[in-house]
Amino acid sequence: MIAGDPAGDERAELGALVELCSLPRMGPARMRALMGDGDALGAIEHLRRGREAVLAGLRACRGVDEALIAAWRRQVTSAFDQAAASGQMVGAGLLDAHAQAGIWMTVPARTDAAEIWESDPEPPALLFGQGGAIDPAVRRVGVVGTRRCTAYGRTVARQLGAGLAGAGVAVVSGLATGVDGIAQRAALDESGQVIGVVGSGLDQVYPASNRALWADVARHGTLLSEYPLGRRAAPWQFPARNRIVAALCEVLVVVESGPTGGSMYTVDAAAERDRPVMAVPGPITSVASVGTNRLLSEGCAPVCDVDDILAALGEPAGAHGSAASPAPPSCELDRRVLDELTAGPRTLDELTLRTGAGLAELASALGRLQLAGWAAETGGWWEKAR
Repeated sequence: MIAGDPAGDERAELGALVELCSLPRMGPARMRALMGDGDALGAIEHLRRGREAVLAGLRACRGVDEALIAAWRRQVTSAFDQAAASGQMVGAGLLDAHAQAGIWMTVPARTDAAEIWESDPEPPALLFGQGGAIDPAVRRVGVVGTRRCTAYGRTVARQLGAGLAGAGVAVVSGLATGVDGIAQRAALDESGQVIGVVGSGLDQVYPASNRALWADVARHGTLLSEYPLGRRAAPWQFPARNRIVAALCEVLVVVESGPTGGSMYTVDAAAERDRPVMAVPGPITSVASVGTNRLLSEGCAPVCDVDDILAALGEPAGAHGSAASPAPPSCELDRRVLDELTAGPRTLDELTLRTGAGLAELASALGRLQLAGWAAETGGWWEKAR
């Protein structure tokens, strides 16, 4: 590196940041304690030399003990010594490894989308990405919800994802199973823009069932992580991930959620960042809608179609709302079955007892409701789909 070379200085700082991110169990709060108002190169030097002011800040972080600090000091010292022996900068090997894997790295505050992070209380020090960079000119909406969504939740997630894509709005989410992944798949199917934020290294697909979705987001959208290659998913990393989802979106929509869980972490993070939160109304009998209905009772705006979200963005409404509902069932038995499903999921045996219908005619009724889009079956349970 040539002294005073801006490009060389930037690469040296990037290498130091990647080195810090690669420390075991390093997370955003610990990174802030380590770096303070300084840079990554200075943080590595302070950690290597054991500067007491820096170590005291680290000890104040939850879960940081002397053994972890010692491990960090050994790793940065080794990296520093190897760099000195080879004549390379700290983190050069890690930069090359990520580049070879097709992963780019960026300091969020120095990108074209820097305004997203200007007032953020917990901006990421570094983001790893695949696909395209975030275009700040494109409107962004977060769509989140429970992994254990109902047929109704799956239908709404698909409609919102497709509708937002049709309106030219990027769908931001966490690529989890359930609502998140369904909304983003629907947006991709409409050739829309998607931003996926994950809680592990970009080579550590989690959940494994979403491997194809990860690849498609990386190919056609933007896939982001705070974590370097090799970092496996860990429970504490997902609330940290959710704050990035909240920061990136201009409006957050919760499709289905219980009273607690990941979606509510994202809601709290959105509120902390003054992002409007909207919720999809759900049946009061559905556990999956307890959280969303509570949000509505607390004053969040309801989402009944995509036009509601566009209005919150200040964008004109268009032909992007929910798909037209099918005609109401005309058969009396079909209506009785649908009434039962409105109250909550039912097994075939429960429907037989509640309607008094025989198995053959009940199966026919369920088949008609399913074909019409009114009902769906998952794992032996029948649910209302709309």
